[in-house]
Amino acid sequence: MLIRTCLFLANMLLVNVAFLLSFLIRYGANIPHTNFAPYKDNFAFLTFIYISSLAFAKVYKSRFRSVWEIFKRIVGGLFLGTLLSLTFIYIFRIQWSSFPSSIFAISFPLGVFFTFTVNSLVLRSTGKIKKIILVIGHDDFNDVLENSRYIEKRYVNRIEELINYLDIDEIRICEVLQDTAQLNLIMYLMGNLKINVMFSPSIYLKLVENSLNGDNSVLFFETFLGSKSDSEEFLIRALDILGSLVMSIVLSPLIGLAALGIKLTSSGSVFYKQKRIGKDGKLFTLYKFRTMIENTEQQSGHVITAKNDSRVTKIGRFLRDTRIDEMPQLINVIRGEMSLVGPRPEVLVRAKSHKVLRGIRLAVKPGLTGLAQIRREYDLHPKHKIKYDYLYIQRRSLALNLYILFKTIPVVLSKKGQ
Repeated sequence: MLIRTCLFLANMLLVNVAFLLSFLIRYGANIPHTNFAPYKDNFAFLTFIYISSLAFAKVYKSRFRSVWEIFKRIVGGLFLGTLLSLTFIYIFRIQWSSFPSSIFAISFPLGVFFTFTVNSLVLRSTGKIKKIILVIGHDDFNDVLENSRYIEKRYVNRIEELINYLDIDEIRICEVLQDTAQLNLIMYLMGNLKINVMFSPSIYLKLVENSLNGDNSVLFFETFLGSKSDSEEFLIRALDILGSLVMSIVLSPLIGLAALGIKLTSSGSVFYKQKRIGKDGKLFTLYKFRTMIENTEQQSGHVITAKNDSRVTKIGRFLRDTRIDEMPQLINVIRGEMSLVGPRPEVLVRAKSHKVLRGIRLAVKPGLTGLAQIRREYDLHPKHKIKYDYLYIQRRSLALNLYILFKTIPVVLSKKGQ
C-alpha cells in the first residue's frame, strides 16, 4: 500500500513536470501568459484526469508480470488521459481557447518516459515485478527468454489442482493430458480467465505421436498454438510493414550492389524463386538473391545446403554469410506472406514428410529471422530447430519480435546463426 501511494504521488508530480517541460520546449523561457494561464488555473483538474486514467489502466496494481506490462499500462493510461483532456478542452473551448493543443503532443511522450522510468525502477527494486508460473509435472522448458530474477515457479502434480491457484500468470503443462475433462479445464483457463497456457516441447511431440494412432488431442492444441489478440496481431503486422519499409530504404544501396554483383559474376537470374508453405498451409513464392549456380535444383534435386557447398558461387557465399541473400524476402513480408520474425519457411517436400514441422510451423507466418536463428550455428539439427520454433510460437509477441530482431544484428555481423 505504501509503495502504491508513493507511486501515486510521484506520478502526480511527473505529469505536471511533463506539462511544464512541454511549455518550455514549445515557447522557450518566455512563455506567453495567455497560453500558460489555462494550465496554471486548472492543473489540478488535469492532474486528476491523468491520474484517474492511470488508475483505470491498472498502473497501481500490487504486482506486474513484466516491465513490458508496466510500459503498456502506462502508455494506455496516459493516452486515455490525453483524450479525455482534449475532450474537456473542446467542450469548454471558450475558456481554453488560448491553450495550445501542441502541448499535449509534446507532453505525452515525456510523460510516458518519466512515469515509466520511475515506476519501473521503484517496482523492480521492491520486488513487485514477478511472473508467477504454475508448473504441472517436471519442468523441461529450459527457457532462454526470461530472467529468472522476475519469475516465481510453483509446482503441482496433477492438472486438477489448478483450480486451487488463481493468482498466476502462466501454466506450464509438462505431463500428457489424460481425458476430455482435463482438456475442458485448459480451455476454460485459456478462454475465460485469460491465463497463458504453455505446453512443453516433449508434450507436443507426444501429442503428435498419439495423433498417428487416432488421438485428436493435437487438433485441440493446434487451435490455440500461436494465436494472439487482435491488438497484438495488429502491432506485429505494423512492425512488419514499418520495419520492412525502413530496411528496404536503408539497405537499398547494398541490395543494388548485391544484384549487380550476381549479374556480373555468374549467368542466370538475379533472384531465386521457390514455392514455400506458409501459415495455414498456404503456398507462396519466396524470393532470395541467387547464391548457387543457375538451375542447380533441376540437376541435383532438393539437397540441404551444407558448409563449403560446391554449388554456391563465390559472391553467393558472401551473400549467405552476411544474410544479404535474404533481403528480397522483405517483399514477402510487405505482401503479408511472411513476418519479420517466425520459423523459417520450409520447402514443400520437408513440410509434407515431417508431421511435427507441419503441426508447428503452419500455426504462424514464417519469418525472415527467428529464435532458432539467433541461438545456434548454421547446421542446426532439425529436432533442435523444432524446439526453438515451438518455444517462439508459444511466446510470440511484439516484445519478443523486437528482442529477436535486436539480437539478429550481432548474429549477422559475426556471421553466425542460421
